[in-house]
Amino acid sequence: MNPVAVIALGNPLMGDEGVGQGILDELRREADVRFPGVDFFDAGTGGLAAMHQMSGRAKVVFVDCAVMDVPPGEWRRFRPDDVVSRKLLAGDTLHEGDLLRTIDLARRLDAAPAEVVIIGIQPASIEPRLSLSDELQARLGEYVAAVRAELG
Repeated sequence: MNPVAVIALGNPLMGDEGVGQGILDELRREADVRFPGVDFFDAGTGGLAAMHQMSGRAKVVFVDCAVMDVPPGEWRRFRPDDVVSRKLLAGDTLHEGDLLRTIDLARRLDAAPAEVVIIGIQPASIEPRLSLSDELQARLGEYVAAVRAELG
């Protein structure tokens, strides 16, 4: 296990909800050469599944779409303590997830890395489709560069 991980969240069958996976695909192409000390994971929509990938690491960078009331395609870098979730969930299950609640649970279980960064991208369209919206596709390189910067 490497000390750093990039974890993509989302559902690539729902348009911009799959932006994390798009970013991960780009980074994996250069992972062996540029990022030998980094693990790359697609955690899908798996709720608590992301917690297992955090445990034992020094740093984790999450990439996901995030509804932030900014123009479509805009992105923000933040830490879990910088934001409050507005997601309404039935509870902690393997089928729904709230990243902030998952990180909080990992902290309470002493399984969270010392450094957690979230790259959130405002979606333009979350609907059944296999591709990103034009707005997000046009900026995919920008999102990849933001994650590269986090990895040093």
